[in-house]
Amino acid sequence: MTRKFLFCFPLRVGNIIFGYIVILIAIATAAFHLYQLGLNVTNNYYEKDGKFRNFENLESIFGSTRDSLESIIVLTYYLSYIAIGLMLFLFAIMFTCGAYRANYCLVTTFFVYSFFHLFFTIILIVWEALTAGWIQLGLIALSDLLLIVCLFSVKYLMEAIRTGNIYSHPGEVYYKY
Repeated sequence: MTRKFLFCFPLRVGNIIFGYIVILIAIATAAFHLYQLGLNVTNNYYEKDGKFRNFENLESIFGSTRDSLESIIVLTYYLSYIAIGLMLFLFAIMFTCGAYRANYCLVTTFFVYSFFHLFFTIILIVWEALTAGWIQLGLIALSDLLLIVCLFSVKYLMEAIRTGNIYSHPGEVYYKY
């Protein structure tokens, strides 16, 4: 066993497994919020949900169109979660393919997107703090913390691909462009 195998093989396999986990989380997030959006659109469910009713004095700001404003807020809320979930899904697929094929460009693309994703979720953290959605606030904070921790292994994978110190099967060609 060479040092190259002992260090880089678990690094590569670990990142592939991390990619599959991120794919599952992204699909679950987008699917759940798509379901919630469907409930709100078909049944006027947002009228029954107290989560979006704690904004005080909306009548004085927006007049009599408060109901339409609440429906727009609810739709924007769920659509933002769906958009972030789908974007994370697409970039996680790119990352998993990049880790599997040792493609530096795809892994770097996920690395860069991760920072944008963290900035996207800052808006959702503020939103959840304002609406007192403590469970979702905790889940967002936990997922961001997990993403930050996992970015270190992605950084090491990028370095291993760039320098050519990555485990590959005999005859396998990897793409480090």
